[in-house]
Amino acid sequence: MKELKRENGLVILRFDKGEDFMGGLSKWCMEKDIQSAAILCGIGMLENMEIGRYNGSEYTRMTESESCEILSLQGSVSMKEGVPFVHLHASFADHNFRAIGGHLFNGRVSMTIELVVAPMSPGLVRKPAGGVFWQMDS
Repeated sequence: MKELKRENGLVILRFDKGEDFMGGLSKWCMEKDIQSAAILCGIGMLENMEIGRYNGSEYTRMTESESCEILSLQGSVSMKEGVPFVHLHASFADHNFRAIGGHLFNGRVSMTIELVVAPMSPGLVRKPAGGVFWQMDS
């Protein structure tokens, strides 16, 4: 992962082929002491990703091994149990142009990912709200 530019409160990050996307983003947040942020948008490709849909009590998960184009990627960073928690939702197109999406748990960069992050002052936290759900609060 490489930080390409910092300007006007925004940071442009680039992730390269083979990198663990969620792990790399979480590590960057820890290293830069990013405790609260908006992840505005991202483009690129992921493979071996795990996505999920929350049904009100738990996540139904699916894994997609093939490389998929990111159609939409956005989310937030907040503190959860004392460490930065990256919460992302994404939609993807597979080789048949079929769209899939949901909560992004993990994935490996299959080409590149360009990400726009807006760091904020600390204050966003996750609090247990029942089951596996942790609600954002301040």
